[in-house]
Amino acid sequence: MHEGLIIAASGGVKQQIKMDVLANNMANMNSAGFKSDGLTFREIYPPFDEKSSVMAGQNSLQPPNDSSANVAYVAVDDFYTDHSQGIMQKTGNALDLSLEGEGFFQVKTPNGIRYTRNGNFRMDNQNNLVTQDGNFVLDESQQQITIDANGGQIAIGKAGNITVGRGLQNIQAGQISLNEFENQKVLVKEGNGLYQLMDPEVEPIPATNITVHQGYLERSNVNSIEEMTNMITAIRAFEAYQKVIQTLDEADDQAVNSIGRVV
Repeated sequence: MHEGLIIAASGGVKQQIKMDVLANNMANMNSAGFKSDGLTFREIYPPFDEKSSVMAGQNSLQPPNDSSANVAYVAVDDFYTDHSQGIMQKTGNALDLSLEGEGFFQVKTPNGIRYTRNGNFRMDNQNNLVTQDGNFVLDESQQQITIDANGGQIAIGKAGNITVGRGLQNIQAGQISLNEFENQKVLVKEGNGLYQLMDPEVEPIPATNITVHQGYLERSNVNSIEEMTNMITAIRAFEAYQKVIQTLDEADDQAVNSIGRVV
């Protein structure tokens, strides 16, 4: 196979991966607490290591002119999540909470403890504070939070402390756990706004520089104009790689059917 076809195909595949990431960002533009993802690319040169490709072994069996030792392929260098702050949107709902600063709510799911920036909470039929999917919101002791309002007003302070009452005799009803990590790369998205801690040796630490806003939700930090521009750029790059593949294929076809014909 022509080496140029492989090079162009590697670039096209990476642009397709980039399109998938951008499309996911756009699909979650209205998801509370969503953080956009991104990719960075780099060149990789032969000889590759065993995990990257078998090309190094093939090159050792080929003449120098047929070797791919002087070409470069496209590789994904890094997959990252942009944890920058999203815009606050007022809802007026007492159980809608947004976070300003670095940190996460801690919730208990059927698969274990997870972390989220989506503060769109509600009360279940047992007066437990839960997410819209029914996952328990945890306190600082990793226990579920039960709020017995009894007709009183639920107030949630800037530090996550929960009180119930009518203004004069408020009763403490719980403390929402707010956590942060020294390196947020230990968290991996799981879906539905949840993050999973992948390193069992890493422990979350209490968030110190964070503020809870009651009656607000944090919108996603996806910039629709920027994402659309990036999608157009990725599509054009993909089309360029397709054109290269088509041109090389036509050249090979001509070489086989015309130049190589014996008269």
